[in-house]
Amino acid sequence: MESVRSTVPERAAPNWPTWLIVNGRSRSGTLGYEAWAQRLDRVMNLVGSSLVRSLEEFRETLSEADAHGVRRLLVGGGDGTISNAADALRHQPDTVLGVIPLGTGNTFFAGLGLPYDPERLIRALAQAPIAAVDIGEAVARGESHIFLNSASIGISSLLVQLLREGAKQRFGIWAWPIEVTRALRVAPQFTVTLTYPDGRETYVTRQLVIANGPTIAGRLRVQAEASNQDGLLEVFRLGGPSLGALLGTTWNLCRGELLRTHHARFRLIREVQVATNVPMPVDLDGDLWRSTPVRCRVLPKALRVLVGEHAPGAPTPNRSVS
Repeated sequence: MESVRSTVPERAAPNWPTWLIVNGRSRSGTLGYEAWAQRLDRVMNLVGSSLVRSLEEFRETLSEADAHGVRRLLVGGGDGTISNAADALRHQPDTVLGVIPLGTGNTFFAGLGLPYDPERLIRALAQAPIAAVDIGEAVARGESHIFLNSASIGISSLLVQLLREGAKQRFGIWAWPIEVTRALRVAPQFTVTLTYPDGRETYVTRQLVIANGPTIAGRLRVQAEASNQDGLLEVFRLGGPSLGALLGTTWNLCRGELLRTHHARFRLIREVQVATNVPMPVDLDGDLWRSTPVRCRVLPKALRVLVGEHAPGAPTPNRSVS
């Protein structure tokens, strides 16, 4: 995440009404719930806490927290859980989001500049600076949902399906390399058409990514100058139809050289309409959502989130927009 040195002149306070929501289906959610609640209660004004196991429970708890006048919502879980919280909080501008990393990848948390140690994290969240960050919005068949890190189509969606089989619970972070091999073997080629405000392009690939900010998986960066405070999304493919092109572009991405290869077809955009030759599932921050066609756009600085005192990066004012 680009500097999340707050453009909002505000920071949290220990006495703010606070609510903790933990996803009981996250990798370490159930095991850590009571301990997190007890720790938070010692340093904050914790007016409620909930362990939820479904999206319906999650939404009901958010409504209950809002009714209690909660100003700081602390959410424990993985990236999908945090995205669901952001989806709700975009309609509650007076509530600030705090993240407790209880998932497998914790991509969004990795860019916040906050400590991973539980005791240090709790002390930081009690009086952390607040930043306004961009969020992505996906719209398909009249429904919309937020993504914080990326919307993607192709191998990643197949990987999500494979990981649903319980691999993440059994192997944790090691489930990813185990299942990536399986996904690569069976991932199909597809034709994608991208419609921008200024034109259209069509190509064949096995993986399309629309990223909000610099990180798309763990601490894997899109570009050094990528930001979630610049009002832009990064759209690119991981190579053409061959597995060799995919692996080569992925290698360049890992080395921070994405723009140096024509295989990526990298663009900075504010919105894009995505269509595929056959309906393809859309992966939003590690959770399967709807199928293509889908429209993605950026909502500039639409989410207020607690960040570290010295989050890395700085604004890059002169990036070209297409």
